[in-house]
Amino acid sequence: MNQKFSEEILAARREIVRVQVERFHLFYYDFFHQAETIEMAKFFFETVYNLDGKEEWEALAFQTYDKVKNMLKEGTRESIERLMELNSITDDLDIQMAKLLLTKGWVYGNEINQEEYFQLFCELDKRELRKKQLEVVLFNLKKFYELAHKPVSAYIIKPAAMMSKLLGVYPLFKKVEQGYYATLPVNQTLFDEFYTLVQDKEWNFLYKAFPSLKEES
Repeated sequence: MNQKFSEEILAARREIVRVQVERFHLFYYDFFHQAETIEMAKFFFETVYNLDGKEEWEALAFQTYDKVKNMLKEGTRESIERLMELNSITDDLDIQMAKLLLTKGWVYGNEINQEEYFQLFCELDKRELRKKQLEVVLFNLKKFYELAHKPVSAYIIKPAAMMSKLLGVYPLFKKVEQGYYATLPVNQTLFDEFYTLVQDKEWNFLYKAFPSLKEES
């Protein structure tokens, strides 16, 4: 999984990530500007998607996770596994998008716009993988919210962080911890509003790109 890519491909991937994060800011503007939801929006649309330390996180996840998973609580284990799954799918799609972008003559420093991004998205045509990606995103949204709002989580999150540091897998756990604190201040009504909006906007984005997916659903 921890493949080496050329600087050119990595630069193109950074541009793909940038334009996708820009789309999220456009789609979910209100949630990026409400005090209670800023951290949640940043977590799901920036932190989970952040390239900083991504290679380290990937290497750790795939090399050491099997050795420690039985020491983790079920909820934590499931959250990490779903993040790993999402990371793997997203990385695969972003690299493929980056390679396609390079075939269009893209050069470092050029910013693509939303229309150009959407054309690439359609042309790559990974509709089944995109569908899977969205299903995992929506599952993660709910799971992180549920985990943060279980009363017992308040008592286990710090010991779990300490244990993960002792085991040498804190970068793995860190994203779960960040998700916990990002969703903690959000009440159920606001979260439901956020979840419904993400569900509607992301499925509609997919259906616009690939109308056949709507016909199948």
